Order: sequence, then structure tokens, then C-alpha cells
Amino acid sequence: MSIAALEQFYDKVRSDANLESEAATALAEGASAVVELAAREGFDFSEDELIIALAQHTASSGELSDADLDLVAGGIVSPPRMKDSVKGARFS
Repeated sequence: MSIAALEQFYDKVRSDANLESEAATALAEGASAVVELAAREGFDFSEDELIIALAQHTASSGELSDADLDLVAGGIVSPPRMKDSVKGARFS
């Protein structure tokens, strides 16, 4: 995982007011925009890694900001359900 790169990007964002503004705008647009901004700044991490880091941050702080919640809320895809008719078994 590139969590270290994500942490380094976060540190850079916190130390540069212009980049912090760009990151806030990117965060409002979604995880892919944050990943693109980070890549432009020389940091390599995936959308999934960003979502994991946000979830870990939530676990330690107990809350997500509205922007963080927007990123995480649409990020999980449920596996397809099996048909109930498979050898009489029922899946839920």
C-alpha cells in the first residue's frame, strides 16, 4: 500500500495554503480528483487507499467530515446475490 505516500501528501497539503485550497476543491469533487492532484504533486496512491485512510482516520477520531463521508458513502460495491434456486439453498 502507498499509505506512506498518502501521509506525505497530507503533510505537504497542510504546509502549503494554495495546495490546501486545491485539495479541498478536489475532495469536494471526489476521491479520483484527490488522487489526480496527488499524482500531479508526485505522490502515488489509489482511491481505495484514500478511502481506507479516511476510514482509519474516522476510527481514531470518531467522525467524518461531510466531504469525507461523501467519498466513503459511494465507495463500497456489494457482491452480486446468488439466485435462491441454486440447489435449493437460500442465500441472504
